[in-house]
Amino acid sequence: LQLVHSVPIDEDGNATDPNSYLARFLALLRADWDVVDEGPMHDLLGMECEPQQDGAIKLHQNKYIKKLLARYLPNGPPKRAKPDTLPYSDHIHTSVEAALLLKDEHGVVHPELVTPYQQRCGSYLYLVTSTRPDLAYPVTQLCRAMSCPTPELMVEFDRIAVYLYFNPDIGITYDAAPRPLEAFADASWETRFSTSGWVVLWQGAAISWGSRKQDCVALSSCEAEIVALSECSKDVIYYRKKLSGIDSSYVSAPTNASTDNKGAHDLSYNPEFHRRTKHIERRHFYVRDMVETLQLQVPFVPTDDNIADFFTKPLDKKKFQTFRAKLMNETPV
Repeated sequence: LQLVHSVPIDEDGNATDPNSYLARFLALLRADWDVVDEGPMHDLLGMECEPQQDGAIKLHQNKYIKKLLARYLPNGPPKRAKPDTLPYSDHIHTSVEAALLLKDEHGVVHPELVTPYQQRCGSYLYLVTSTRPDLAYPVTQLCRAMSCPTPELMVEFDRIAVYLYFNPDIGITYDAAPRPLEAFADASWETRFSTSGWVVLWQGAAISWGSRKQDCVALSSCEAEIVALSECSKDVIYYRKKLSGIDSSYVSAPTNASTDNKGAHDLSYNPEFHRRTKHIERRHFYVRDMVETLQLQVPFVPTDDNIADFFTKPLDKKKFQTFRAKLMNETPV
């Protein structure tokens, strides 16, 4: 069994700090297994680990991105492309909906694009799920039309490639000093199916995030927000359980799962406006159960401070860069 780690060990393979989590973990592991130490972790499954001078750890995929660009952008970006370009256009959601509608009416109109489109979906999804939450919204939207691509959607993938060309080394930086677990949830209320967005942060950066089309038609913005908030709550509870095994102080108090919708905030604490919300499925009130058990609390935050907005709709350049800096714990542009 091979083991990778990020703290010093002595010649015998023992951690220099006997009270560290690594030392205790190694002691338990060696009781049943022969362990081969490979030294500090530098990369894992295409993700590069870069220790910082202040003890923080940065995760990025610079090498993997260069391979993608060699495949999907071999000639470099267009001359008119700018370094501050965004990974999506303002009408990406409309283009996806148009492609889905076209399939419903006429079937697959561009079968020659299916294979290259799906290859791009898989390539970029690995980035999204590993170290690049800044690509979550556009890639998730484009994957909805995986079976019915159009030339307009291929252009959207080209925009992502151009964005990566100018931002290949952006990654997630986790602070060395203890930082609390916290979360944000948001929803973009659409006439058909709304988009849920949420993010869980720990050690000052995103540890889990999501951008997903809701599977029900929300009759109000409050309903869309409560659905997103409950999805966020599932991730928060999962990480509370994980962190309780590391240090119980991380979960000694309820975790913040913030929302910018007053109605969703109120419904998280008590069943107000029952006549207007009794049609909402019970499972979407999971957040209320967690509030009652004192595992969560739901602060109300202004929309401009709700970084989950990053995962629900296209943003302007200034807001995109501000939220990206908060999510990935990087220096603002």
